[in-house]
Amino acid sequence: MHTLRFNITNSHYPIRKYRRVPTRQTCIIFTEGETEEGYFKKFKSRCKTVKGGSMLKIVEEAIVQKKNLMRNYDQYWLVVDKDRTSPEHFIFAIQMAEMNGIQVAFSCDSFEIWWLFHFSIINSRVNPMDYEEKIKKYVHDYSYRDKGILQGANMWLALHSRLDSAISNARKAHSQCKTTNEAYYQSVTTVYQLADFLNKQRPF
Repeated sequence: MHTLRFNITNSHYPIRKYRRVPTRQTCIIFTEGETEEGYFKKFKSRCKTVKGGSMLKIVEEAIVQKKNLMRNYDQYWLVVDKDRTSPEHFIFAIQMAEMNGIQVAFSCDSFEIWWLFHFSIINSRVNPMDYEEKIKKYVHDYSYRDKGILQGANMWLALHSRLDSAISNARKAHSQCKTTNEAYYQSVTTVYQLADFLNKQRPF
């Protein structure tokens, strides 16, 4: 009986090579307001609005909610505004969140500064009273009073094509601040860090 031998390497059938698909990291985002929740849900992310009042109370509530979650996530984020928080409480709140495994995407003074970074880099502090006027130059139907999940979703739709510019502009402005304390006095945001992470997690 003759033994049949097959030369696999010289076969006419090519060996298939499979591209390894990177594993997406799981993430949950605690947001201070419903506008932020509506915005980040458009990234197909899990979000929960945290009620607390002051920045410190919001961080404390986020920590409690993190401990009460029914499952674990690879990353935990909190989106929060400086508003009228004192410099000492601002720094302490961020440190407390990070000590409890929560990354902080803060905005000075508020989340609306993130909208403006979609159009230009900001080199000096912008008075929050001027946010609406400046945003309406680019998004004509924008209203500061129309807060909520719907506004967040609509702003994502209006601005998402400029996301790369927003990330770049916000990163440049933040890089000018050597410390968190210095960032407190400027119109900066670290929302770009979260947006960049979520953008890279999207399936292609």
